[in-house]
Amino acid sequence: MKKMTPSQQKFLKFLHLVTAGLWLSCVFMLAMLPIIAMRLSSGDEIYLYNLVYHFIDMFILTPAAVLTLCTGLCYSLFTHWGFIRHGWLIYKWIVTLTIVVTGTVYLGPLVSDLLDIANTERIAALQNPYYIQGQTIGIAASILNTILLLAAVLVSVYKPWKNLK
Repeated sequence: MKKMTPSQQKFLKFLHLVTAGLWLSCVFMLAMLPIIAMRLSSGDEIYLYNLVYHFIDMFILTPAAVLTLCTGLCYSLFTHWGFIRHGWLIYKWIVTLTIVVTGTVYLGPLVSDLLDIANTERIAALQNPYYIQGQTIGIAASILNTILLLAAVLVSVYKPWKNLK
């Protein structure tokens, strides 16, 4: 496989850092956003909260996560780093794939469901067991994802578990 030139690698690194930073920022925002929800008192506020949460998740976080995955794939294919040459890369692949797949298959549809419930039920959504459970799962997932992504950044900087060969 043809390797990238140094300038191509720098541009790829730039894209990877920007998209990963955006992804981490969005996950952190979604972890902090429920603090605002504690003060919501009307159905319109509940709906707007869910609309903002949905927008961040679907239109900023998801593309950033997918682009981070794609730039990581390019790094593995077209540079000397590879996929499993280093333990820290294996950790990053596991975390990235786990979060992207879980978000795509489970969390994304859940966020859409919560928006639909908030739109239909407004203030009564706060009494809906599925809505309450979904909010709890969303908070837990965003906190866990923030921790996992921060750990991925940490291992990217310190690069433990070098050269498994």
